[in-house]
Amino acid sequence: MHRPKPHIRVQQEKDILDGFSRLQQVQPLIQINPTVDKIPNLKKIQILEDRYIQIEKDNRLLLEKITNIMKSETTRVGRQKRASSFESRKKSEQRQIQRENQMLLSKISNKKSSYSKNHFDKEWNKTKQYFINLGGLRTLSSKQKQFNYSFLY
Repeated sequence: MHRPKPHIRVQQEKDILDGFSRLQQVQPLIQINPTVDKIPNLKKIQILEDRYIQIEKDNRLLLEKITNIMKSETTRVGRQKRASSFESRKKSEQRQIQRENQMLLSKISNKKSSYSKNHFDKEWNKTKQYFINLGGLRTLSSKQKQFNYSFLY
């Protein structure tokens, strides 16, 4: 098989580690001194502070005005909103529909039932009689008769 011999592989790893350590020790050829921080201009600092103080005052005044507006209930003095003809027509149609619905509801709730138990009993007795008459035309076993009569009663 083609693979490096163990002692060659160990030597290669050692060379790689040695190269990394040499890279860590590299120093620049030109020496650059750290820059000296500029001394701030005191006049500029004073102007900025005055500006920030003025902004804080304005913000405080604005906040007071907003809170006063929110606390007081003001009435809006402005133009009256025009009511369109479509809007008024739609409202009148809605009222008409509500009146019709109320009338239907009262009719439905006041209506008496047209069905009676006696009528249904008579109809059921007729139906049972038809079954009995139809069953008499052919001979039935006792099980079929029991089933038919249990259904009828």
